[in-house]
Amino acid sequence: MEISDATLVEQCLGGRKDAFAGLVRRYQDAVYNLAYRWTGDRDAAADLAQETFIRAYRNLGSFRADRSFRNWVLAICANLARNRFRSEKRRQRAQEAHAELYGPVEPAPLGDSTLDHALTRIPEKLRVPLVLKHVEGLSYEEVAGVLGIGVSAAKMRVKRARDQLVVLLEGTPP
Repeated sequence: MEISDATLVEQCLGGRKDAFAGLVRRYQDAVYNLAYRWTGDRDAAADLAQETFIRAYRNLGSFRADRSFRNWVLAICANLARNRFRSEKRRQRAQEAHAELYGPVEPAPLGDSTLDHALTRIPEKLRVPLVLKHVEGLSYEEVAGVLGIGVSAAKMRVKRARDQLVVLLEGTPP
């Protein structure tokens, strides 16, 4: 019989630090996949996943046992990725300003596959709900909860992301 997430959290908070390893094993793939879909880079995704679990461990006391641990840890990942994305946008604007003065900066490498490449071209506001829904298998209610948006907004973002993905994969102009 599998120990519940809430029990593992309780054990960890009670001093059994190895109980957290069970939670990591359960959700490391989901967290990594979300991080990879967000970043398009394996190393950056691994760093983001590790940072997610560190943050989850440090904030374990704020986890509510009546909630899904999976959704909670995915929300942490999404928030960290969103913050990192904003920082990256600021850095990119600074590089563009630098390029105007001193010439262009070498572009970052793209993902490994056509799908990964197409996903990186969809705005993060749409990409993340799409990944949560179709890669992680969350319900629209869970997507909304992870991202802190309404259910109708989650549905609309997933639909818009799918529409953009189809356009990108077909190679037709929007």
